[in-house]
Amino acid sequence: MHIEIKKNDLLKKLELIARVATKHPTLPILQCVSITTVENGALFSGTNLEIGITSLVSGVVSEEGTVAVPSSLLLQTISLMQDDVITLKTDGEVLVINSRGSQTTVNVFPPQEFPHIPELQGKKERLDGALFALGIKTVAFAASQSTIKPELGSVYVAQKKERSLTFVATDSFRLVEKTVSQSNITLENPLLIPQKNALEIARVLEVMGSDPDCVVGEGQMAFYFKDGTYITTRLTEGSFPDYVQIIPKEFVSHVTLLSADLEHALKMTNLFANKFLQVKLTLNQNTLVVSSDGGESGKTEGRVPASLEGEELALSFNQKYLSDPLAHMPGESVVMHFAGVGRPMVMESVRENTIRYLVMPMNK
Repeated sequence: MHIEIKKNDLLKKLELIARVATKHPTLPILQCVSITTVENGALFSGTNLEIGITSLVSGVVSEEGTVAVPSSLLLQTISLMQDDVITLKTDGEVLVINSRGSQTTVNVFPPQEFPHIPELQGKKERLDGALFALGIKTVAFAASQSTIKPELGSVYVAQKKERSLTFVATDSFRLVEKTVSQSNITLENPLLIPQKNALEIARVLEVMGSDPDCVVGEGQMAFYFKDGTYITTRLTEGSFPDYVQIIPKEFVSHVTLLSADLEHALKMTNLFANKFLQVKLTLNQNTLVVSSDGGESGKTEGRVPASLEGEELALSFNQKYLSDPLAHMPGESVVMHFAGVGRPMVMESVRENTIRYLVMPMNK
């Protein structure tokens, strides 16, 4: 193999792939990026068997070939080279990397050991990449970190209405739902994307900054970009809970307040939260009292200006579960709907109704 490639073009694509191609305890080949020459450049590929990325980098090919080389080592080497054009060529069991004033050799792996990244075939539909990434990033924090129930460790994507997609994640203690516009997508069946894969897809969509075509197949989803970048992910098998049934339809209290005020009060309580991160919310007519008691370390109480409609209540929640959704709530104000003692609380943005967050209270 012998190819000349522009450094900046190569760096951009290697940075996409490097986070996927990481060290594996039993399959060292997965730390590698595969390089395969094509007519006008080379295809760079990486995979961890859960998600795979292939990207085309234009270049001048003098000799065809395929090689597998550790991705992090290749990325660091290229980033430190000062020439605008990099030459990659194989010489026996090494890859020789040349630029003006420097030459580096990197030991390679047998390219035939590199896993095949399947190219998904089927109906392609244009995706709004920025909004798809927004949907993932808004809900992914609520997915379960346990591997016992893979469906709870995934981001659920469904089409409830035409021209939109709904993203949901839950760990059974809290749940977040986000709806975004998608005018060109028809999703016949809901999808379950493993959380880590979903976040990686969101990262790639943001880096690429363009709208890909997507294909959904049996157990897989793929994204095709105009520049030749291709990403595919495994989908989780299983059924997502019928979460709509657990969202209360009636509430006894509604509290409206500024997000910044609530966030500040929660930060104060975190200093004195107990080992369960327990925070108490007390609903008064014009004030939401946010308090925590850390026992020997002390306690704190903050009074947040708020508008209350309905009953005065006192409930306890996990401090992290209250603060996590605030960064994703559009606008300056949120409204908290309380269904009563021992029942879920639902938080929504006052400005728009594209997101709702449900959290279960803690036992006293």
